[in-house]
Amino acid sequence: MSTSDPLSEDFQFRALMENTEDSIYFKDRECRLIRVSHRMAQNLGFSDPSELVGKTDIDLFGEAFGQRTFLEDLRIMESNEPIIGLVESRLLGPTEMNWTLTTKVPLHDGSGAVVGLLGITREINELKRTELDLQHLATHDPLTGLPNRYLLVDRLTRNLAHAKRARSIFAVFFIDVDDFKAINDAHGHEFGDLVLRSIGAILTGTIRGSDTVARIGGDEFVIILETLGGRQDAKLVADKILRRIAKPFTLDQHEVKLTVSIGISFYPDNTGDAEVLLRAADYAMYLAKGQGKNSWQLCPKGKPGSAKGFRTE
Repeated sequence: MSTSDPLSEDFQFRALMENTEDSIYFKDRECRLIRVSHRMAQNLGFSDPSELVGKTDIDLFGEAFGQRTFLEDLRIMESNEPIIGLVESRLLGPTEMNWTLTTKVPLHDGSGAVVGLLGITREINELKRTELDLQHLATHDPLTGLPNRYLLVDRLTRNLAHAKRARSIFAVFFIDVDDFKAINDAHGHEFGDLVLRSIGAILTGTIRGSDTVARIGGDEFVIILETLGGRQDAKLVADKILRRIAKPFTLDQHEVKLTVSIGISFYPDNTGDAEVLLRAADYAMYLAKGQGKNSWQLCPKGKPGSAKGFRTE
């Protein structure tokens, strides 16, 4: 049967290697490429697939990524076990990541001995971007881009576990904008949204990179101040936030004057789970409201109660 006959295996194999959108490649026992598809050659910047013959992943992708795949390929050939649907990532530049889905199977000769492997790799960048976007939407506030309540509780729970092991102190701030309704009433909700974004930016710029600022709804924000040297550190941060928020600024040609009320709870003073610490800080925020605008209050030691919100011990 002629190799140009569409029914011949050679014709079908060449058609696959020349026209598939996936990167297909064959490697020998030394993990050197012995044949690659046209798509793979194009993706790597080669005009002729034969230019890749004899090269290794270290030659093509560098030591870090190449060494990882080299050890992976050896394991596949030595164990005679394939890898199906492996998701891999490779940094292409300072911020650009290339995501792929790869299947690798060992190749056997007529006697059944493993003589190499076959790999099929598909780029899944668009799919991965969609997945990451959905993950971000599920864990972040769409208005400010800050962590939402779901991510906040997750981080707070992790911080609790760390603090218990390390016997360390950390603080939770519950922050409410004073008279925020008046801003919406005077300038509209779109302007109010701009103000909330500005508040988020001010809070983020006031704390350490290791700390967390979250928006949990309306004009309410929460800050987790991770491991502290002492409770005085949190008080200094609270004073700093009050000063920065109270400093007038111009937004959309309007002068904005704001104040906030801050409630502070501490671990281990207000023991319990993440929700307990949040309720304790929330209660302290209402104590601050009662003292007047632009102030902070500490939550007393104890546990959140029911109708009265908090019960001291």
